[in-house]
Amino acid sequence: MRAFRSEWIKLSRRTTLLGFGGAIVGFAALITVLMFLSAGGTDVSADEGRGPGALASAATLSLADGSVFAITHVATFFSIIALALFASNLAGEFSKGTIRMLFVTEPRRIKVLAGKLAALASFAAAWVAVALGSSVALGALLASGAGVDTAAWWTAEGLSEMAGAYANLTAAMIVAGLIGAAGAVLTRSSAIAISAGAAYFMIVEPLVSSFWEALGEWGPAAASSALVDGGTAVIGYSTAAVLVAVYGLAGLTISSTVLSRRDVTS
Repeated sequence: MRAFRSEWIKLSRRTTLLGFGGAIVGFAALITVLMFLSAGGTDVSADEGRGPGALASAATLSLADGSVFAITHVATFFSIIALALFASNLAGEFSKGTIRMLFVTEPRRIKVLAGKLAALASFAAAWVAVALGSSVALGALLASGAGVDTAAWWTAEGLSEMAGAYANLTAAMIVAGLIGAAGAVLTRSSAIAISAGAAYFMIVEPLVSSFWEALGEWGPAAASSALVDGGTAVIGYSTAAVLVAVYGLAGLTISSTVLSRRDVTS
């Protein structure tokens, strides 16, 4: 698909690779180092058995899912980065006026949108794989010094946890990206779409859900976090998967509907 290939050429620029990829890998590496350097205790409880200032106990990191324990804790940041990538890419086409040129060469607007979104999604998925691999490798290097036994990581269960974490993180990021794309198409402004999206994920939903419990059970941020965590006491994994799919479909529907019907004048 021409739109897919041309989008990948844009995404392969150094600024995008270093900006998006560097942020993803950087966050993953930072939280991994912090967790392993501060690991302590022998209790796998989320609130007990940690050393002073520890982010996770050594026992927790020694479990089958210990290899991905760190990276799953920055899922919200990953989602915001993906939202910013999708939003800036689509809004940039409007602000630079290149969207008209795209529609001249390919009048089928939905096809253009599909190609761009598919390229952005595959780009995000590729960087999640790099970030996950980097986090696991760093954890393995730091494990012995933190008193973490990594034997369970390499069992069938441990490898399954890695694959599951990759799939869940990728899905959460793509859905956040689709929400950002919808915001960009609606506002035609990357600044508005990114700031509004990031504010919602980081501030609005967590704050409002403290007194409106339904939002904490059904909101996109809560659903994405529950998906990456493999389900929580509030939102089960299956429910989270359905909610995330619904939000992703909603974002895609808004983007395609608005883009196909609204006049492009600049």
